Amino acid sequence: MVEQAESSGGSQSLTKSTIKNSNVGKSRTQKNPIAESFRTVERQQLDVLIVRALCANGIPFNVLRNPDFTNMIKALSNAPSDYKPPSFDRSRTSVLDEVYRQVDNLSDGWTNVKGEPLINVIASNNRGSMFMYADDFSGQEKTGKNIANYLLKSIDEIGPSNVLQVVTDNAANCKAAGKEIEKVHKHIFWSPCVVHTTNLIFKDFDSSFGWMSETYKKGKEIVKYFKHHQNASSAFSRHSDLESLKVAKTRFGSHHLLLERLLKCRDALAITVVQRGCKDWIKGDEELGRRVAANINDSDFWDEVQNVLKITKPLYMMIKFSDGEGQKMGEVYEKMDCMIGEMKDIVNNNTHAGDWDKMEDILVSRWEKMNIPLHCLGFALNPHFYDANYLKTPAPGGLPRRPPNADREVVNGVLKAFDKIGEDAAEKTLLRQQLSAFQSREGIFGTREAIADAIIMNPISWWNAYGSETPELADIAVRVLSQPISSSSAEKVWSTYSFIHNTKRNRLNGARADKLVFIHSNIRLLSRYTTSYNQGPSKKWDINPESDYLDDSLVRLEELRCG
Repeated sequence: MVEQAESSGGSQSLTKSTIKNSNVGKSRTQKNPIAESFRTVERQQLDVLIVRALCANGIPFNVLRNPDFTNMIKALSNAPSDYKPPSFDRSRTSVLDEVYRQVDNLSDGWTNVKGEPLINVIASNNRGSMFMYADDFSGQEKTGKNIANYLLKSIDEIGPSNVLQVVTDNAANCKAAGKEIEKVHKHIFWSPCVVHTTNLIFKDFDSSFGWMSETYKKGKEIVKYFKHHQNASSAFSRHSDLESLKVAKTRFGSHHLLLERLLKCRDALAITVVQRGCKDWIKGDEELGRRVAANINDSDFWDEVQNVLKITKPLYMMIKFSDGEGQKMGEVYEKMDCMIGEMKDIVNNNTHAGDWDKMEDILVSRWEKMNIPLHCLGFALNPHFYDANYLKTPAPGGLPRRPPNADREVVNGVLKAFDKIGEDAAEKTLLRQQLSAFQSREGIFGTREAIADAIIMNPISWWNAYGSETPELADIAVRVLSQPISSSSAEKVWSTYSFIHNTKRNRLNGARADKLVFIHSNIRLLSRYTTSYNQGPSKKWDINPESDYLDDSLVRLEELRCG
């Protein structure tokens, strides 16, 4: 029919027709099953080349789950036949700049491989945290004033009106820097990292209670022995599917995690030290080996392990909460109160009940150092804590729950926060009046819908939905509730920087390393907001499922997130 139409002049030649060509392609494919089978061999050869390249460059296989890697492979399959990868020089200059443009306040310090100070600047809001840049702090002493001067320049670039809080760790120079910033911008709060502060309670307990310190010491000794003695490790692995954890002092809650895993491995450890070959591998380090074996067989030691885990579990859960993702400013005050109450209930029913008063002093002392007016304001602006049903539920520690406006400490904190945030007396008065309307459920706040949604909606979303009658307070509420409570985002960037700028890549200049960290960190952050991150072949692609070490920050964060 095509030939007749062409010969009769009723149609132009269809030689180049896409329909005709596609039919030809199909017929060729159908007529060449042998050629199609050879493509399986070609695919296998490509698999070998990819794995070979990964091995040659020391790239983990986990990169195969990275959606960006998958997108690259798909793009290459459609690339021109004469395509060649960009040159070394072009990759590290113009192409890197283009990727940086495409990917386009927390502050803290670190050092590069040369021991030169670094400052990481990360911006956080209700959408998450985004790495901005890292800069060498070389040539200057790392005093509070010098750090403050650097951060003030960063704040000026961001815009002082866009910054409400500066979060750092608890180092004295960082605290001094925060105070200097507060002098220049009175509306900006300096806040210590809640995770760092809470983690210090573990150390306070360790140094204050001998029975706890001794239990930690014995537990670490057992783990260290099995990690460093090959025969003992091999014997243990035959009886356990789990591996004992390596201690990493820089990881939050490492003591709790170590003892928790040790308790899970108790049966396997007991079997290991009573088997016939035990005496052979003990001979290598006889005194230590006998001591480790005796501790494993000591029921009193395991009783103390259970005591430590029970007492410190609320503390560890608080670290998990603070180190997780999301907006926590509206909950941290209530969580700390509940944590202290839970620990009180546990200790009072424990053999170490006599130590509670000292424990409470440590907890309260750390909380007082960490608590700032912004925490109180966040608590007061969270509509969930005014719900009648919630207030009727019993609080840990035997104390009744109270709404934020019935807590004197919270009210004082709110007044101090308004005093810093408000530009003049008129604005401060307006904010107090609008807060009163919110707490008294006047107007739209008293509607059935607003009261019901206060329980089920995110506090930020709730204020966006019901804050129209108090626009000034609603704006403050969204900003406050969006604030981070920890510097965990900076912790991740430190790990990223050490991964990119290490002894093998120490010739990177500061600007290029900065771009690499920016791209690496933010691509991962952005990917967590995609559907494919929670389902499909790219699910949790940036988590290494095979690591059992505490010093693997991504695995630690995943464990904290999933409970």
